[in-house]
Amino acid sequence: MEYHEVMTLLGYTRHEWMNRLQLLHSYSKLGKDEKVQEKIEEAIHLADEERKLSNLNIPETLIWILSFNWTYSQFRIKFQVDEPIPKIWEYDKKIRENLEAVVDALSESTQEMELYEGLLHVKTRENEPIIELSFAGEFTGWDSLQMIGQKDCVLEVRIESLPEKKSRCTIVLACNL
Repeated sequence: MEYHEVMTLLGYTRHEWMNRLQLLHSYSKLGKDEKVQEKIEEAIHLADEERKLSNLNIPETLIWILSFNWTYSQFRIKFQVDEPIPKIWEYDKKIRENLEAVVDALSESTQEMELYEGLLHVKTRENEPIIELSFAGEFTGWDSLQMIGQKDCVLEVRIESLPEKKSRCTIVLACNL
């Protein structure tokens, strides 16, 4: 990663944390102590998940995940990391490449003005590291979504219907491929 890219990432991260602090400050001034506590708990949870993600020692994937919401305008993700995750660091570059390919393929089934909320969950299945990537929104092109399942790294694609013409697409990726 080049220095200017690091500086951009740090700038985005600082911006996000400043937004959280400003929100806390506003709720505090309005006397909304319950909201202040809720937002503090959210910030602590996010910082803990970032710590767990950082401790996986997968720098390429870490940077990709942390910059995801700024890179992909139609998607927003939160992330969750289970502990421990065995030997995931061995596959860092391939994980990032696979995640990029899957999100690019997923983008082909999105609608222009739709925002897709998602969760990236790093966990184990049968003692092997996997990533479960799930997005909800109004998708088009069901065939394109099913084609994602033909990628070598994809173990499973699940599509479930939600209210208001929305769906949840969950893609399970093997990390060790």
